[in-house]
Amino acid sequence: MNSVEMLYLNHQLSKANFTVHSLSYPSAKHDIAHNTQLLKQKLLALNLDSTYIVAHSLGGIMSMHLLALDGLPKIERIVLLGSPLNGSYIADKFMTWPLVNRLLKNSMGNGLDGNFTMPSMPYEIGMIAGVSDSLGVGTLVGGLPEESDGTVLLSETQHEILKEHIVVDKNHTGLLFSKDVADLTVSFLNTGSFQ
Repeated sequence: MNSVEMLYLNHQLSKANFTVHSLSYPSAKHDIAHNTQLLKQKLLALNLDSTYIVAHSLGGIMSMHLLALDGLPKIERIVLLGSPLNGSYIADKFMTWPLVNRLLKNSMGNGLDGNFTMPSMPYEIGMIAGVSDSLGVGTLVGGLPEESDGTVLLSETQHEILKEHIVVDKNHTGLLFSKDVADLTVSFLNTGSFQ
């Protein structure tokens, strides 16, 4: 993901007194295992005693892989935004398109295909999922079979590893540009709850 996409949310987190570091990764160029190691190196280079993680979409899957590694700084809490922890219906459909297949193939194995088994983790993880009637990339494959944010199915964001799961009226991209989502994120990072 490109860190530019997180600018609004980063600004809101900074206003809430969080020091923000955006870590990008080349999802189209390398597979999840390589990108997870890259994220770990970047995180360790920051030399933090402890940290919080906020991740959108595939970034949430990357974060779960990261949390399964040893040698990380103390992770306080994690907020995921529209991350398809149970695999991605839309990514599966897009794999039949040659151009998109080239872009997504490195993110499928142990990621968007849903074949990553998340170990039990001692972390407080919250998910903010969107539901929206607005158009999303799902329209390119004839629509999505159930409630979604236009890209990720609501059911794909639900997982037993989550401490809390909350649904907001936003599309997939809108999760990154919403004051309400930013406020919910700050609440969970500070208290471990969206309430």
